[in-house]
Amino acid sequence: MQTKIIHILLFSILVFANTTCDDNIDDIIPDVPVNIEFNLNEPQYFNLTSVMGAVKIDGYGYRNNGVIVFRLSENEILAFDATCPKHIDINASVNPDSNGSGTATCPHCGTIYYLVNYGYPKEGYPLKRYQVLKSGDYVRIYN
Repeated sequence: MQTKIIHILLFSILVFANTTCDDNIDDIIPDVPVNIEFNLNEPQYFNLTSVMGAVKIDGYGYRNNGVIVFRLSENEILAFDATCPKHIDINASVNPDSNGSGTATCPHCGTIYYLVNYGYPKEGYPLKRYQVLKSGDYVRIYN
């Protein structure tokens, strides 16, 4: 009897450990090649010169829905695919909010994605992230 209890307990611990410690959430947005290079001094990227600034670069990412670029801190810039993870089949594109809140909203479902929290909404899948290389005023977004 004790052996069965020990086996059930060990099995439960393994299942719990595998479901709660998963740092690599599978991307719901399919991979597409992304390679964007720009200089922060270009006028269309003016919002990125200040912390909490964001711009959307159209024509890139999944289904060309765009890439949202966000200035998290003086030294850190993040980039996200603008495709809403809740609506990948209908081309719903998330837009950065212009109020400097560090959020982006899907106009189709109203989901708010917190760019300051690395693209996570209150519940559900986060926005797909891309790699960012920043060197001085030069920025490269890629995968």
